[in-house]
Parts: sequence; C-alpha cells; structure tokens
Amino acid sequence: MAKISLAGFKDPVRRPRYVIWTGVVVLALAAFIVIAFGATSTYWFCASVCHKVQDDSIAAYDRSSHNMVSCMSCHEPVNSDPITFTLKKAKALGELVLTVTNNFELPLNPDSHLAMNTEEMGSRQCTQCHNLATRKVTPSPGIKIDHEAHEKKEIHCTACHNRVAHNESGDWEPVLTDPKTKKKSVKHQNFMSMTACFRCHTLTAEPPAGGIKAPGKCSACHPADFDLKPPSHKAKDFYPKGHAKLAMAKVDRSTGKPVEGEAEASEGGEAAEGEKAAEGEKAEEGAEGEGLHLVAVDKVDYCATCHVKATFCMGCHGMEMPHPAEFKEKTHPQVAKTKMDKCDLCHQVKKTNYQFCNECHHGTKVNWKFDPKVAWRTQHAKAVTTNGVSPCLGACHDQKFCVECHTRLKPLPSSHKDAKWLRDRLTVTKYGEKAAEPSGKHALSAMKAIDSCDVCHGPGGTNAKFCKGCHGMEMPHPDTFKKNHVSGRKTPQLCANCHTFKEVCSDCHHAGAINGVPWQQQHPKAVAAKGTGPCFEKCHENKQFCVDCHTKLKALPASHKAADWTRNLALGKAAKHSAAYKAQTDSCDYCHGVGGVEAKFCKNCHKLPMPHPADFKDTHKADFQAKKLTKPVCVNCHSQYFCDNCHHKGAVANQAWRTYHPNIVKKTGAEPCFDCHKPTECSYCHVRLIH
Repeated sequence: MAKISLAGFKDPVRRPRYVIWTGVVVLALAAFIVIAFGATSTYWFCASVCHKVQDDSIAAYDRSSHNMVSCMSCHEPVNSDPITFTLKKAKALGELVLTVTNNFELPLNPDSHLAMNTEEMGSRQCTQCHNLATRKVTPSPGIKIDHEAHEKKEIHCTACHNRVAHNESGDWEPVLTDPKTKKKSVKHQNFMSMTACFRCHTLTAEPPAGGIKAPGKCSACHPADFDLKPPSHKAKDFYPKGHAKLAMAKVDRSTGKPVEGEAEASEGGEAAEGEKAAEGEKAEEGAEGEGLHLVAVDKVDYCATCHVKATFCMGCHGMEMPHPAEFKEKTHPQVAKTKMDKCDLCHQVKKTNYQFCNECHHGTKVNWKFDPKVAWRTQHAKAVTTNGVSPCLGACHDQKFCVECHTRLKPLPSSHKDAKWLRDRLTVTKYGEKAAEPSGKHALSAMKAIDSCDVCHGPGGTNAKFCKGCHGMEMPHPDTFKKNHVSGRKTPQLCANCHTFKEVCSDCHHAGAINGVPWQQQHPKAVAAKGTGPCFEKCHENKQFCVDCHTKLKALPASHKAADWTRNLALGKAAKHSAAYKAQTDSCDYCHGVGGVEAKFCKNCHKLPMPHPADFKDTHKADFQAKKLTKPVCVNCHSQYFCDNCHHKGAVANQAWRTYHPNIVKKTGAEPCFDCHKPTECSYCHVRLIH
C-alpha cells in the first residue's frame, strides 16, 4: 500500500514543489466544496435533483408567497457556521439515498414534524425576515391573535403557520401516488384551522393531548360581534338529523373539519375517538428533536371546539353520546322504557310511528326489509311466514305476547285464506320409489317453521292436539307407513284430507301408472299387455271387481269400437273379437261370463256351438234342410261371398255370384248347380229378377 511521505518537506530542494502542490490541492478542494455547497443550495437542485419525486411539495411551494425565497433560507440553520452547515449537508444525503432507492414517503414530511421541531424550524427562520415588533399583523376577519403571548409560551411560528411556504389551500390537490402503498398522496395538516388551534386550546380544565393548555373561550380569539354559529348549524334540517350526521361525518385530514355527505367508516363511539387520539399522540411522540408533540389535527374533536361534550351533549341527550358499543345490545331496552322522550329527541320515534325502532327490531334484527309505508301489524305476517317466529321470540317477545294479541284481534293470516292452504292435489310416486312430497301450503309452512304454528295452535308440532284432530294419525307418515297403510282402505276420507287426487292409490299400486293420470284411462293398455293376473295377485279379490266397475261405468273397451270387432265380411278375414278371445280367453269372461263360447252371452249371439265342429262342413247341409240352421245365423259372421266361395265353383272373391254365373253356366252347363238347388230354382230366380 502506498504511503504518504513527508520527506519532501524536509528536503530543501523538493520543499518548494511540495508546498506549491499541496496548496493547489487545498485550493481545488476548497473550490469544489464551495461550488458543491452553492449548487446544492439552489432551487434547481432541491426541485430537480434532491426532491424531484416530491413534485407536489414543489408545486405547493411555487404557489406560495415565499416562492422567491431560497429553500435554504428556511431549511438551514440561521447564521450557521461552516461546520454546522457541512453536517447539515451530510445529513441531507439520506434524502438522496431514499430517492434513488424509491423508498421516499408521500407526502414529504407527512405529519409536519419539521414544523413542530424548534431545532429544525424555530421562530428564528421567520424572524430573520419578519420583525413582529414592526410588522402589522393582518389576521382573517373575526380573528384576534396575540403573537407575543404565543412567543412567551414558546409557541414558535411554524407551530401554527406550517403551510406558509408550501401553500395547499383552496382547491389544490396532490397528484402523486405513494410508491409503497400505491395510494394517492394527501394534503398536509393545516395548523391554521380552528380545529388545529384546539391542539392546545381547550374548554375544560384538562389540557389536550400533548400537555399544553390554552384558553378555549370564544372571546379569547373572536370579537364580540363575530357570528359564532357555523353555516352548517343554520341549515333547516340541522336539528335533529343534521347535527348527528355532522358529529359522525368523516374528518378531513388537512383541516380537521367534517366532510359533508361522507360518513366515518369506523364505529364504536367514545372508545373509537379515544383510540384516534391515542394514535395521534403516538405519531407525534415519534418526532425527532426538540419541539411540540401535539395531537394530530384530524384527531381533534370538531364539536368539542365549541361545546363541552360532557355537559352540553349529556345535558340534552341524557346519556353517553355517541352510544357506546354495548348500547345496542345491552343498554337501550332499559333506556327505551325509562327515557323514551330522550330517544325521541333524535329519532323522532313518536312522530314517525316508531319507524326508527321498527327498521331494526322489525327489520334487520329479524332478517326482514321493513317497509315504513306499511304498518308492522300488516307486514309481520309475511315476515313470520318467511323467517319464522324464532327471531321475534328470541329477541323481544315471548309466545304469550303473540297468543294474547292473536286472541284479542282474532286475525286470520292472509296465507290461510289461500285456496290451497289446507290441501292441494297430492299424488305419490310409483311403488318402491321416494315418498310423496307435501303440496298443501300449510304443510310447506310447517316444514319451514313449525314453531310459528305453535303460537296459535299450541306446542307439540305435528303431534299437537290441533294437528292430530285433523290428520287423525302421525304426521308426517313414518318410514313403515308404506307397508302398514292398508287401513287406508277402511278410512278413505281420512286419507282424502291431504290426498285429494282420487287416483292417489293407483299411482303407486298399478305398475306402469303415470303420476297424475287416472288409472281408468291407463289400465286397458296395461291389461292388454300383461293380462289381469297381476291385479288379482296384490289388490283385487276376484273378477267380480272388474265386472262391477265396468258395468257401473258402462265402460266399452276401445278395441270393441273397431268396425270389424264383431264381424269381418271380407272373405278370409276373421273378426277381431275372435282373435282377442284366443289370445286372452279369461279377459272376456270378466264381462261376458264364464264358460267361454259355451257362455250364455256367446250362445245368444252365435246360436250354435263355437268354434264350428270339425265335420261342420259336411253336416251343415243337413242342418239347413232340417232347419236347425238358418241363413241369418250364418250372416252373423259370414257374408254371402263366404258361401259362394265354397258352393260355386269358379266364384270370384267378394263378388256377387249372380253377376258372373251366366258365363259359368254357359261353359259348364247347369247340371252342377242341381247338386244344391232344385231345377225350379233357376226359373224362380230369373222370373223374380225380371219383374
């Protein structure tokens, strides 16, 4: 490592050269320091280099009355020596580091700690230009200011005039965004607002947070002719609603005044205000150097600048204001009983027919949107139907209250007047599937909140005397009911209390039934497909059941209405009833009697054994001759074509024999005809037809 040698200063030959170069270095260093200190003390350096990211503060400075005053005039110690000046510059290098690393804060000096610091920003910064002994003080109209009294109490200038050199008054708004929080920058607190004065001034014997006590009487700062009432207090609706909104309004950070139309987000009354004050004290305690550590402006109670809340508010309200956290749940019922006139001061409960009370007790508390245009007695029925009575009974009323009111007024809820209140068309699902679901509206309401029913009909739910008196059985049906309900056949009227649809049994007992469709309309297809066997296996005792029903209803099966059901005159075609008989012989027996073709019904129509015996083709001629068989009997089933097709050789199907038999006779002669007919048959027919 190179060493600095002082040997040259000892050598007479080299000494002059060493002295000269040493002087050059010292002069160069001094020149650099002078130039650097001068450059870093300019407005250009402060605005464009050191605080380039603090454009809001620069803009506020540019619009102030001090925009022609050098930044260093206020932000450097007055008449400081070179060493102090140099140390101040060295300390300021920290700002450059924050700027380069993007860790600077917005706004600059957010809590105005610098203005409160007598070491950094004491009265000397101001009095180097302003002489209070000769300066004419021009406060705003209606304000009296004793600067000398403040100086004696060591209240330095910027403790009040903190925004003189950085003017943020009027409609000016910051435009920058904090790089860390990503939130828009805010204005600084303005210590010239009346609220800010009450960081020290007070109306009570106790000093504000910070330990400084100053008189808070109006006459201390305002002349006798000054109008003390703020414009907000002169509004038509300020009392009672307006003043409450003002007290609960969001507070402006800059002035400490309530912002009209913006409610404070936090709740908790006095406790919340105490927390705000504590936060303000904690913030101010973090200030560096010597100076005043006062509560923040927006933590000062705006109303307390004119009113002693402990006496003024309590004297009117008669209770702690704002209401403490436990007031809503614990305290207010007793207050409402003993001090309703006090409640009426703000909430005007009597004038508005207890609307304020109703909006909570008959609104949010019972999960209902209270309609102030409709009397609660009118709308409570729907509220109870929707949410049950548990919110009412659990909060304010007991069941006796409801019973006594209903007994006195004898009201019938509007829901009970519905045509479907007691019962609706109720069917059950097919056998083996899930049980029926209630459709009567009273059942649906009972399932939702049966405790509401208890109010009028007595406790016990569905086992109550009232319910059993109508249902006559356990409700809802137990799981075993499906297997044991055969008693329903003996008490059909009891079942009909709920199951008004007469096919309720059919929907379950008849395989293939469609819910809601009468079985009488469905069973023909089911019987045609599977026969009647399944019917008698489970439910119906014998065929007489079917006969009695068909006879009573005079039911004619759809198949019987076909044109070719009884007979089919087309050659070679059988009537459909014969095919149906062959397919399901027992089905015919239900209506036409047992015995098949030997039954009386069949014999009355056919007049001879059916089907024809095997030798009928050979014997029927003799039967005709013996007049045991007649043509009308045959015509029941057969047409003339049927006879012609057999007896007349060469007959054409479905054509009358007499239309084409002349050609047959000419070809074969008449001899074959006389096997059946007498010779006189020809002349008899021909003579009859000629005439």
